[in-house]
Amino acid sequence: MTWLPGGPDIVVEIDFAPVPASVPASAQKLAFSRDAGEYPLWVRCGKGGIKKIGGVMALDIRDAGRGVREAGS
Repeated sequence: MTWLPGGPDIVVEIDFAPVPASVPASAQKLAFSRDAGEYPLWVRCGKGGIKKIGGVMALDIRDAGRGVREAGS
């Protein structure tokens, strides 16, 4: 969690791969944070889909990581 003076707390969940048991847990944590007035951000950098959750921002960087690997970096 990140604290911003005078602003909402930012909660970041980072998932590298969609383990079926972890996706519902991640979604529950993010929804809880949203309901508590925090700003939840879900960062996905592995394989699989991203479940949309109302009021939760999702950042999908899977293609960026794939491009770096393909470029040989």
